[in-house]
Amino acid sequence: MVLVCFVLDLRNIPPSLIGDLKQSFLNLANLHAISSPVDSLADRIGLCYILKDRISGNDQLKFAYTPSGNFCLRDFHHAVNSLPLDAFLPEIDESGGISCRDLKLSSVLCDRAMYSWGGRDIMRKVIVMSSCFPEDMDSEARNTLMTAADKCVSVEFLLLEKIASHLSYTQEKTNRFLRCLSDLDNCSFQTCIPDGKSLRGLENKWLQDLKDDTGESLQAQFIFKRNLVGSVNKIFCNFTAATNQIVDGFTPCQTCRCHGIPVRDSLGVSSDKLQCSVTNHDLGKYDVIESSVKVGERTVLFLPSIDSLQKVHPISSQIDFNVIERTNLTSINEGIIIGRPYIVSPSTCPETEDSSEEMDQPDLNTQIFQGLCGALYSMDQGLVCSSDCNLDTRKVVEFHCYYILQPSENGPMLLRRLAGSEEVLPISSSISQFTGSSIPREIEISVKGALLEIESTDYNPLSHNRGFHQKMNLIVKESLQFGSLHSSLDEATCEENSVVSDPVVPIAQTFPCIINPPIEEETRQVIQITDEEDKATASITKEWEQLVVTEVHMKSSSPVLTTPKPNTNRPFLSPNNKQADMKTSMILERLEAPRKMRGKVGSPNVVATASQTSPDVSVLSQKKPLIPFQTSQVSNHQTIPSSQLMKPSFQRLKRKNK
Repeated sequence: MVLVCFVLDLRNIPPSLIGDLKQSFLNLANLHAISSPVDSLADRIGLCYILKDRISGNDQLKFAYTPSGNFCLRDFHHAVNSLPLDAFLPEIDESGGISCRDLKLSSVLCDRAMYSWGGRDIMRKVIVMSSCFPEDMDSEARNTLMTAADKCVSVEFLLLEKIASHLSYTQEKTNRFLRCLSDLDNCSFQTCIPDGKSLRGLENKWLQDLKDDTGESLQAQFIFKRNLVGSVNKIFCNFTAATNQIVDGFTPCQTCRCHGIPVRDSLGVSSDKLQCSVTNHDLGKYDVIESSVKVGERTVLFLPSIDSLQKVHPISSQIDFNVIERTNLTSINEGIIIGRPYIVSPSTCPETEDSSEEMDQPDLNTQIFQGLCGALYSMDQGLVCSSDCNLDTRKVVEFHCYYILQPSENGPMLLRRLAGSEEVLPISSSISQFTGSSIPREIEISVKGALLEIESTDYNPLSHNRGFHQKMNLIVKESLQFGSLHSSLDEATCEENSVVSDPVVPIAQTFPCIINPPIEEETRQVIQITDEEDKATASITKEWEQLVVTEVHMKSSSPVLTTPKPNTNRPFLSPNNKQADMKTSMILERLEAPRKMRGKVGSPNVVATASQTSPDVSVLSQKKPLIPFQTSQVSNHQTIPSSQLMKPSFQRLKRKNK
């Protein structure tokens, strides 16, 4: 990141140009406010100007905005709008041209100003803007620039060329000043014609300096199957973004009067009960500012009213695209095309009140579409359109969105989104350095020969599989080997819900089976229950223990298993009482026979007919086993799922014959 300080020489800049520079500074601040990271909006802009005191005649340096802490958009706008417009007092030399002497660099590059702003690890840059610069540099200014070089501070001199030529600032004077900077590595010189296009490019360039570009530039390499030159088969490159999409609108919010930051709901209970995001104190009606708007992620502005703001909302009807102009397709830079493309085909005309009778003809719209597509294709042109809809988000937005409608030879057209002036990023200086350079002839021949050896085909997306389905199928296959976890959880949830809705159903039939649950570990996880629940738990446990004894007694007289029904008039046990659930489930599992053993003929002790088995019990016995699948071998070589427990075998007492 870079801290940038702008120094305006208002003595030599006319008021008409000051207005354009003001707008550029405001645009820079706006983009900086919405383009900064979420977690920080560091103050990295400084603004000062040089003017001549009309009484004393001395040159003065004044600071309009000094960076401190977080960036304040309101204060910077106020500082820019307060720049004086009557400070234009150029000095005319004998030849009729303007002259410049002191740039007050020592007042900017000092410990009280530039060196004290920001942290130690931050880079600093000073941009001096004027319509003329000194022909010679005195020793004080030179020592100041050399000290700045030792502190890694770069200084850029920006000459407003149009105004300079009007005031007879010749190229000879420019060359003299450049010779003074020739041995200073931290100094650079640039000329600019202060029109709208040039100033917009400077805004984007300054924005790149302000942004924290950590991770913005990516390094990559392209690897070829064959060598390009000699034994080299790869090229190394840097990736930089060509566009930077801005927000679609501003979000209204509520802010606290104590800190001026957005408030949050109190524990998410109600939007009427708000809390300060800093102190967590509850806020009353008069402690909240209703008319606030959030700009970006870290900037909040207070407004008299938010009625003028257009809220972003989803598309509710058909989208309107207003055709602005025709443009040559060869002039469209692919780098400014953003978002996803859309295929455009003719449709039927919807019935509206303002539709004409001619549009009601079924084939007329299709014929016009085909005629438009063919005409544009023959001219190799497209249509630039504007809309208030962002197709990527499917929402009606506050700012204009621009699109290009591209024709095809004999088919549908293609609609693609174009970046606006606020979204285009400048070309890196490293790119412009080699655009005019020449390459050796032998390298050109070698690279071209290597390219001819690469297979040349028309791109077919169907033959370029990304491997999604193969990987997805592999993951699902591995998941099937692990077992069914979510289905078991869903069954448990459904059964717990059935307990609450139908208290008549016995508790023993509503909870999933548990495989040898460790009682001590489960007890540690149970929340402390009340005295009434303890009594209910003890009562139910005692009842089931009695039922087990009763079953043993019944087996002595009857070979058929009948599951007794507990007393439903007992106090109902809530599903949250895990201790009661555990004991109940264990007792049920002792009463329930394994699935395979039930079907075994010849064991009248455990055979139960379908009419004697309730539907709930049958459902309970068919539950899916828990994961992972494990089997255990019994002595008779039968495989029994680990989720089923062996029913205890009660031996009948044989009566002795008297």
